[in-house]
Parts: sequence; C-alpha cells; structure tokens
Amino acid sequence: MLYKNIALYQAIAVASGLHFASAICPEINGTFTLNGVCNVQTVRAICPDVTKEAARVGCQEASVKFEDIAGNHYQYDKEYMDGGTVLNDILSPLPVDAGRISAASDNVASNSVIAWPEYEARAFYESELTADKEGYAILEGDGAHMTNFDLDYGCDLRTVMCCFVENAKGVFDDNTDVCHQDLSYAKRSNHVSNGFATMDGGDDTHCVGFSWADGEESDALKGNALYHISLKNRIDNGYAKNVPGAPMCACIEQMPTVDKAACVDVTGTSTFTFIYEGPDYITGTNEASVTYSNCGGDDLKTHFEAKASETEVVDMDEYFVGSGGCVESNKNFLNNEYFIPSATAHYLVDKNQWEQWAGYGLHWYPYNKDSNEEKGALVRSLLDNSPNQIVYRHCKSCKESHQFIYYKRHTEWPSSETLNIAELFMNNWRSENNLRGVDFDLYSSYEDAIDEVNAWQTCNYDHGNVGFPRDCGPVFPVGGQWNSYKKHMDYAKTHAFYIEKSDA
Repeated sequence: MLYKNIALYQAIAVASGLHFASAICPEINGTFTLNGVCNVQTVRAICPDVTKEAARVGCQEASVKFEDIAGNHYQYDKEYMDGGTVLNDILSPLPVDAGRISAASDNVASNSVIAWPEYEARAFYESELTADKEGYAILEGDGAHMTNFDLDYGCDLRTVMCCFVENAKGVFDDNTDVCHQDLSYAKRSNHVSNGFATMDGGDDTHCVGFSWADGEESDALKGNALYHISLKNRIDNGYAKNVPGAPMCACIEQMPTVDKAACVDVTGTSTFTFIYEGPDYITGTNEASVTYSNCGGDDLKTHFEAKASETEVVDMDEYFVGSGGCVESNKNFLNNEYFIPSATAHYLVDKNQWEQWAGYGLHWYPYNKDSNEEKGALVRSLLDNSPNQIVYRHCKSCKESHQFIYYKRHTEWPSSETLNIAELFMNNWRSENNLRGVDFDLYSSYEDAIDEVNAWQTCNYDHGNVGFPRDCGPVFPVGGQWNSYKKHMDYAKTHAFYIEKSDA
C-alpha cells in the first residue's frame, strides 16, 4: 500500500535530512492526499514546507480526537485511563458521557481514524519544559500525548494493554494472573516515585491489548484499537478499575507483569485529504474502513511476536510470563530487588487460628479515627464465637517482652452501652470493668493463657488516648509499648490485634 512507501520515504528523509524532488506542496488552497499513518513525518514527506506544528495539529484535526469521544478534557481522560472517574465506579449509574462513547461506536469507530490521545493542554505543558527535564518529552517528537501513551517516552514495544479488576455487568472473563508491578514504571499514574508490589494471584483480572507495526495499517488505526479496548469495553462489556499500583490502560512498559492477555487486532485502510493553506496551517478530513478482530484467537504476546524483532520478543518476556509463570517470575523479580527467602518468618500469626480486627504499620487494618462503634460491634461478634475469650496483640516493633501479649477475659464482658471493647484496646485502656487479676489476666504465650499460668504481675490504666496495655509488664511496669490510633506511638508502630477463631 502507498502508506507503507510513505513510511519508507520518511525513514530515508529523516536519515538524509533531504527532501525528495517529487515532494512538492500544492499551490495555496490546493489539496494533497495521504494514505495510512498521519503524523509530522508522513505529512512533511509529501508537503515538506509544512511546519512540524502545523503537521501535528493538522493530523489531529483531520482525525476524530480521542478527547472528543467522552467530550471532557485531558485530566478526565487521564484519570479514566488510570482507573478513576465516575465512569469506573460500577456502583454508580453511567454518566452522561457514556452516551457519547456509545455514539462513537455507532458513528465513527468503523469509518474514521481515531487519533492517538493528544491534548493541547499537554502541548502547552510540554512546550514549557526544558530539554533535560527527566520523565517528559519535549514537543519535538510525535506529539503531546497523555503520559500513559507517550510515543516519545516509553512505548518502544508498540503495545498497549488494559487490565480490569471489576465488571459492572457481573460477567467477568478472568483471563490472567497478575504477578508484580514496578511502581516506578507508572509513577505518572500511581504517584509513587519508587517501589514495587507483588501479587499472589487468584483475584479476578481481565487483560486485553493490541500491538502495531510502525508504518503499517495497525499503526494508522492504533487510536481506534485503544478506543475499542478501553472506553468501548467499559460501555459494552462493563469492565472497569485498575490493578492497584498500575494504570488501567497504558503502554506495556508501564503495566504490571501478567501471565497472558487477550488480543485485539485492527485492520483496514485510511485516507487523509488536506487543504494546504500555507506552511503554518493545513486543514483536512479522513475516511477509513476499520475492522476489529480477536487476533485469530492468539494471545497478545503471540500476536506481538509476529510484528517484532528477536530482541523485542525477549524484552516482552518481562511483561508476559505464560500460564502459571507468576511464581517463578516473582521469585526472580524479588531476587533482582535483593529480596531472598529468609529462615525467619516475618508474619508470625497463624491466620487459620486468629482473625485480625485492627492493626497499624505493616499490619495496617482499616479503621475510623473518629468512631469505633462499628469496630466495637465487629469485636463483639468475633468474641461471641471465640472459645477462650482471648484477644491477642502481636507487636513486631515492640520490645521483646511485649511482642506477644494474650489478654484472657475472666468475667463477662459489660454491655456495648457500658464498654466499647475495640476502643478499650485501641485508644483508651481503662480500669473500669477491666482490672487485672479480676476481669482479665495477661500472658506472654497462648499456652500460658490456656493454662492460666505465669500471668503478668503489674498493670496501670486511665491515661487519655493511650491504649493497650499502657505500662503493664510481666514483672515491672514497662513504658512506651502501648498503642494508640489517635496519637503518636513510641514502639508499637507495627502491631495487630486478633481474636481466636471458633474453629481453631
């Protein structure tokens, strides 16, 4: 096709810095035609007098702008692609823009070129940046793209993927496992400059993506493919929300490592017709014929390999590890981060025996800082089914004497109107209805608590916003080991509370 030849001309022209003798712009208000990929290079390969900015804007204006599909603005589209906005809230009714997205499917997705996400807000921002500003592209490359899809900065494998974890229609094709995510790869989406996350798998996740080959029809129509796997996928199939720490949709280099992903292929033709109004301004329209398919049933990695070099195939192995490959991939990933298996377990609590109900630091557990009413009800429901009425605090950051404390209740718990049990342990360790040796005793091991031997010898109480166990100690008072969810703690910055399960 002609546009493949244009891509070849473009490469030669860029390499030589010369124009072709046949590449002559028409007279003012004359027209010229471009088949296939529309960008700065292909426009100027035909009409070399057009400025880079005029070519960039001309291609955008002649296409269906991505921002016009939902009809909002850069920040909205960016938040959507990161997994936010009301469009990703499956519990809310679809917003007004859902109608526009559906209309795009009916009116333009099959007969027009949808432009790659480019925004004048980004154009202004990028034009203000200095050339050595890390993490951004200067507006001298392919365009002012959304950071998720910036062709100037980190889309080298020419592949985009969306991974969804919720579905508004209740029909979920769980087609992959998520292995891990290097958070620094997607810092413009997760707002974390560094770090990583590993996943155990098992959570419903649906990933789908597409690839393109530079200069070919898949390149010309990649904006259509992006619309198809993102916005259209939300409206037609209900898919929403991102894998934590990752964008919902982005170039593969920003996405988590998964075992596999479904594939979409877009084929067809496209033609742009431009009116040359001078070097600084061209106007145009486009016509296209677009067909969408599932890559013949191949997964995304297999489909990519047909378009890729041997080096690129090896590079893609970082993001797709094959069915069942997450365990080994995570092991290698953690090894590269200098994490190796240890003989000492970090989490010492048997979750088959103990149910967590509160925690802080590395053992953080959700809580309401302003009210413990719900938490109090939760604790009572757990204690109702607990065989030995034991509340266990594990505090990894505390002194050795206070890392394992078992509170065993001897008397009946007062009513909820008299005592909020959660508040007693979390923030206000008090003496009323809670005296050591009468209402309860503390022990350093579960076995001692069951046998009621080696009980702690000292306790104090009743200091505002100081929780369990204030200065209680095995023999003498020990300060600074208490927790509080309302004020700064000394030692107990990583701890958790548990209640023994009924089937332990």
